Amino acid sequence: MQSSINRDGRLPDPDELIAEGEPPFADAAVVSTREKVDEDLSDLQQELRLLKARIGMLREDAEAALKAKATSVDANAHLQLGSYPWAKLAAAICATFIATRLVRNVPLGVMLAGFPGYHSEARWR
Repeated sequence: MQSSINRDGRLPDPDELIAEGEPPFADAAVVSTREKVDEDLSDLQQELRLLKARIGMLREDAEAALKAKATSVDANAHLQLGSYPWAKLAAAICATFIATRLVRNVPLGVMLAGFPGYHSEARWR
């Protein structure tokens, strides 16, 4: 830091003080710091608005993709199962449930009675 009077007795040039990093006024640093903080805040707020807009666009894209996928799944189900695919699917599930209950009630020996004959035939082929 320079003293307020040079060696030769003259006042220092204000540009020399500014060049050394010393502000010309005591409150100048506070104003510039405050302005810098305000600029940073406005930059961050602008970035936040941009990020929110991008997130909104991503949400809309995701919703559109899900709707398109649901539509294609529904169309495939109609192609494979006809006009009432969900009713036919429910009937198949009910039939599987009933068949499972019936097989559980059959004794294990009855189910395995035909296995040795099948095994011997398959072995000779």
